[in-house]
Amino acid sequence: MKGKSGFSRELPTLALVLIALAALTAFVPAFHGSGNLTGVACGAAYIGIMACGEGMVILGGGLDLSVGSVLALSSCFAAMAMAAGLPWPIAIVVALAIGAAAGVINGALITYGKLPPILTTLATLLIFRHGTSVLTHAHTYRPFPPTFDLMGTGWNPAILFLGVVIVASVVMLLTRFGRRLLAIGGSEQSALLSGVPVARVKLGAYVASGGTAAIAGLILMAFNNNTQSTIGFGYELDAIAACVVGGIRMTGGDGSIIGAALGAVLMALLRNWLQLTGKPEEMYGLYTGAIILVAAVLEQWRLRSLDRAALTAGGAK
Repeated sequence: MKGKSGFSRELPTLALVLIALAALTAFVPAFHGSGNLTGVACGAAYIGIMACGEGMVILGGGLDLSVGSVLALSSCFAAMAMAAGLPWPIAIVVALAIGAAAGVINGALITYGKLPPILTTLATLLIFRHGTSVLTHAHTYRPFPPTFDLMGTGWNPAILFLGVVIVASVVMLLTRFGRRLLAIGGSEQSALLSGVPVARVKLGAYVASGGTAAIAGLILMAFNNNTQSTIGFGYELDAIAACVVGGIRMTGGDGSIIGAALGAVLMALLRNWLQLTGKPEEMYGLYTGAIILVAAVLEQWRLRSLDRAALTAGGAK
């Protein structure tokens, strides 16, 4: 979807992705390996798919901190379904239903219960995560049918990622739901006065966030050929970081799904660079935090530039 400033918000992220690709290609020989490239594609896929749903929530002026826990919850339910003898296509439906249900819970508490998004989803992050651990007794589920594991094999995660990006972008660009969600993010009060069913639209965004988290969980469990209650721990921060780095304004109303997807690719490249060069895993958090801070500074600079331009235009009149 296109925000108020067109696609200019995504251009810095696209430039950084291209620079990172060029640098890795030129200076890190191991990056070229086919196994490494498919691993990067998978890493970008599950973070990027979550970022698509998270991006819709943020564009509508909300926030979902629970997506990593929803990933674990839905993947463990799918694994339990397969362990109970259900065919893997039914297990996929179960995972998607659980993800959507988690989104309904978050959305209903926030929209109809009038609870703040950050506190609500922080609470459900803990409830979903530790509830999954209690429900499964911290059991690790493995293996899964080879046909199911194809979802996480080779370039299949990247294809699924592209499909989700296309669908989410079309929804935001070409549907009334997308236009309404953007209007809510710009000014919820104005959208309400214009007759937009704010609660229903925001609820839909949280359902989309839960559903995309479930898809990411299915890809990740297929890639690893196992799942447990700790899977996806901390991934909510990666998803939010991808949105911020991709140019989505944290207060809503401006940005795009394509930007969030590019942000996820950049995060995956950063993680891969650290792994290939033998840097400690902790460095990823440091670099991610620094990137988010830079993105926040650039956003403030951009807003001030727009304000100055508006004042100048007003003075000229």
